[in-house]
Amino acid sequence: MTQDKIYLGVLSDLSGPFASGGKNVTEGNQLFVDKVNAAGGVCGRKVELIVRDHAFDVERGKKEYLSLEPKVLGFVQIVGAQIAESIEDDILHQQILTAPTSWKSALLDNPYMMVVGATYKVDVMNGIEYLMRQGLLSRGDTVGHLHISDENEYGDDALAGSSFAVGQLGLNLTTAALKNTDPDMSPGIAALKQAGAKSVILSTNPRQTASAVAAAAQLGLAVPIIINNPGFAPELLQGQLATVMERQVFVLSSVAPFDAAIDGPRQVAAAYRSAFPQGTPSMAVNYGHLVGLSFGSVLKRACERKDFSREGVLKAFREVESVESGGMSVPLRFSITGRPSATQTFVLRPNSKVPGGLTIVANQFESEVSKKAGR
Repeated sequence: MTQDKIYLGVLSDLSGPFASGGKNVTEGNQLFVDKVNAAGGVCGRKVELIVRDHAFDVERGKKEYLSLEPKVLGFVQIVGAQIAESIEDDILHQQILTAPTSWKSALLDNPYMMVVGATYKVDVMNGIEYLMRQGLLSRGDTVGHLHISDENEYGDDALAGSSFAVGQLGLNLTTAALKNTDPDMSPGIAALKQAGAKSVILSTNPRQTASAVAAAAQLGLAVPIIINNPGFAPELLQGQLATVMERQVFVLSSVAPFDAAIDGPRQVAAAYRSAFPQGTPSMAVNYGHLVGLSFGSVLKRACERKDFSREGVLKAFREVESVESGGMSVPLRFSITGRPSATQTFVLRPNSKVPGGLTIVANQFESEVSKKAGR
């Protein structure tokens, strides 16, 4: 921080497997910064983002982080649980508030991690109970879970959610693990069909989601498919794949979709169209803006405390009781270490006819199972 600037870091995937979402999150971050600066900044200082691309490579991510860390007050974005966890010790040592673009439960244990929204585990528990309440699953049915299981990746956290939920709801679970770089989901989907899956959970990247949904259609596995939010991108809604996605898929997210008929998302959508007229939006824009709102609440509190040291920023962070976002999510609470800032999930359906490709079918749903499990 200088006399007239506050610098915040963005460490994103702009050219790897999550590039579409990474770009949208960064655009959402920038929309928030533009809005804050237009209103005079924070404590009389303009906010500026310093953006770096790690292409979802852990070693590159660590290198870019170490380069950026001395230059910024905090990070409004670090894409990927693997990358966030690889630098977690340094984040703790340097006392730098960091918003990982990851919802892995273990990140909640680091007091400097600002996890914005519900964890993967909570989303999956909410999604499975939603299917049961809709009569799409019944006691005794088998749920299949295809998940990324690279070290420190998000699929294992989602699997913890499905494992807990099936035990509570009288269901059975069959699983198929894969690596983040695996291109063909056909063997995994075939195994889940062979096991008699009545529903499928995908904790995958968007390329793998496309392969898995196509494989399900080819193999005649016409069952509900629920997807963790990193596994969806609007680009999937093309050709015949769009028809299958719209027929079978539910997407889980604690953030409202782009251009939802809700005040907060409407305002962000209008700002996005003005700032990025050639852009391809997704709900990741809303998430990026929501992180900005959350970080802005912390900076505002630090200004009130007249303490912008990193230790002072942490104290301000833990005093944030409610971040209001015009319905983009439930009000977020960061005052309790180790607990998610939200525990409710939007249930969404792919829709190729709307900007961002998703519409709401259930508003901010919280399951009884997730209440029992905690985070």
